[in-house]
Amino acid sequence: MIASGETSGLDRIFICMKHTVSPFLLPDLFFAGRAVLTFNNDTKGTHMTVKVKQVRDRQDRKKKLPIFFVSISLLGDKEQGMVFAGTIFQESGHVKLGRNVDPTSRLARALAFLAQAVKDPSILRANNVSFQHEGRCCSCGMALTHPSSIPVGFGPDCLKSKMKDPDFANMFRLTFPDFKY
Repeated sequence: MIASGETSGLDRIFICMKHTVSPFLLPDLFFAGRAVLTFNNDTKGTHMTVKVKQVRDRQDRKKKLPIFFVSISLLGDKEQGMVFAGTIFQESGHVKLGRNVDPTSRLARALAFLAQAVKDPSILRANNVSFQHEGRCCSCGMALTHPSSIPVGFGPDCLKSKMKDPDFANMFRLTFPDFKY
């Protein structure tokens, strides 16, 4: 029996599901390979949905490159929907706008904000921005069906693979201290 005011590990998972993902997981989710994330600016009452896809080598399709194509759908943009915004190079942090993207447009500013947030996730909190993932594994793109996988953003197999990276493992354990994988 759990005393009043206390929560079990399972309860914490369901509480977490009702809330957004920790901002400090953004780099891992963003650069996982196939993320679909929705960012909400609670102050302005706006949101944007972002699709991130990792580039694969042309000769060896199994080899993933540290290059990510980013498409963005901005709130209130009823004409275009999801638009290719540009490319983010993971190792250098360099951002290259898409061909027809005006550097002064909302789309370009959104991509620049994303690039900054991936480098320093604390700017999400500073700007009162939260985010959620689509309910699919941010690494392989498969639907997340296990209740404990949904708040994490990774399926069990992809999470085991990600946990081999000591930096990710440390951040994950700090964010989800009671998670059993």
